[in-house]
Amino acid sequence: MYMPSRYTAAIVGCGSIGHAHMEGYQKLDHIEVIAVADPIEAARHQYIEEYHISHEFTTVEEMMDAVKPDIVSICVWHLLHAPMTVAAAAGGARGIICEKPMAIGMGEADRMVEACEASGTKLVISHQRRFTPGWEKARQLLNERGIGDPLFVNCTVAEGLTNWGTHAIDGARFVMDDPKALWVMGAVERQTDRYERDTAIEDACMGLIQFERNIQLFVQSDLKREGASAGSFLIRGTEGMLDIAETCVRMMNTDSNGWADVPLDMKEGDKAIGGNANAAQTQELVDWLEGGAEHRGSGYKARDTVEMMMALYESARKNQVIHLPLQEKGYSLDLMIQEGNLPVTQPGRYDIRDFLRRDHIDEKEYARLRAEGMGHHQIMNQLDK
Repeated sequence: MYMPSRYTAAIVGCGSIGHAHMEGYQKLDHIEVIAVADPIEAARHQYIEEYHISHEFTTVEEMMDAVKPDIVSICVWHLLHAPMTVAAAAGGARGIICEKPMAIGMGEADRMVEACEASGTKLVISHQRRFTPGWEKARQLLNERGIGDPLFVNCTVAEGLTNWGTHAIDGARFVMDDPKALWVMGAVERQTDRYERDTAIEDACMGLIQFERNIQLFVQSDLKREGASAGSFLIRGTEGMLDIAETCVRMMNTDSNGWADVPLDMKEGDKAIGGNANAAQTQELVDWLEGGAEHRGSGYKARDTVEMMMALYESARKNQVIHLPLQEKGYSLDLMIQEGNLPVTQPGRYDIRDFLRRDHIDEKEYARLRAEGMGHHQIMNQLDK
C-alpha cells in the first residue's frame, strides 16, 4: 500500500487567512504544522494554543534557520508577499503557498518567481477556488464543448480589483484552460484615499482583456454591488452560456430547454471554501514536489493574472491599449497617484480592511469571543464596532 511522504509546514502571518490554510493542513494526515512566524506575540500564541504548534518565531528568517519546514504558507498582507516568499525560498522551503494577489506590480511578481527558481522551490499562489466543484465542473463542460467555443466572459466584483478581482479573473482563466492574454484596455476612478491591506486601491475600475482564441473578458469592480462576487462569472459561447459559481453551475444550450442546473460532485465541506479547497491545493503541491504535473495555481500561472490587473492600471495611466507583455514593473496605480493624475477630492485615508489589524484590539475581549466559538473575521468585525 502506498504511503505518502510526510511533510512539515509553517504559517507566516497568524491572522484571518492563516486559519483557512490551517483548515487545509488539518485535513491531510501526512502534513504537520510545526511552526508559526508573526511579529505580534498575541497572534502567535493564539495559533500555538488553538492548533498545538510547537515553535514560534517573529521573522521568517529565524524560522527557516531554526526548523526549516518543507512547506511555508505566506498569509501576510499584499506588500509583504514578495519579501516573505523570497526569504522562505532562500531559507530552504521546498514549497510555498502564498496568498493572493501574488504581488503588487510585475517587478515583485518576477522577483518571487526568480527567487523560487534559484532555490528549486515550488511556488503556489492561493487561488484556491480553482479546486471548488463549480469551477472544476465548468472547466469540464467547456472542454466537452457544452457551449461551443467561449467568446465572452463577464465578471462583476467589488472590494478592489486586486482583492476580489484577482479571484474572478483567475477563475475565468482556469475554466477556459488558461488562455494567453494579448492586450488590455482599462479605466480607473479614485476620488477617495482608499486602501486595502495597506495597498492603494481604486474607488472603481473596469477593463477589457483580449485573449487568444478570440475570447474577451470584461471585469468591473465597485461600480455596482448587486451581483458582485469574487467567485462568480458568466461565459457566453458560440452555442450557449454558463453561469458559474464555486458551488453551482447553470447552463443554457440547445439541449437544456432554458437555464438548467448542472449536478456537481459535492463533498462534505465543499460549501466552506477554506476547507476542502485549501486541502486540495496543498495536496496538489505535494504531488508536484513528488514529480507530478505543474500545480494548477502555480506562480507562473498567477503571474499572468497579476500582469492583466497591472496592465489595466497602466492602460488607465497611459490612456491607451496595453499590449502584453507589460513593460512597466511598478504599480501603475501608485504611479498615477504620485503623478497627480488621480487627485483625491474627498480627503482622509482609510483602509477597507483596517478592522483586521491586531495591534490595537482588546486581547482579553478577543479571547473571550474566541472561547465562545466566534471566528477570527467575526471577532475583528465585532471589535471594530
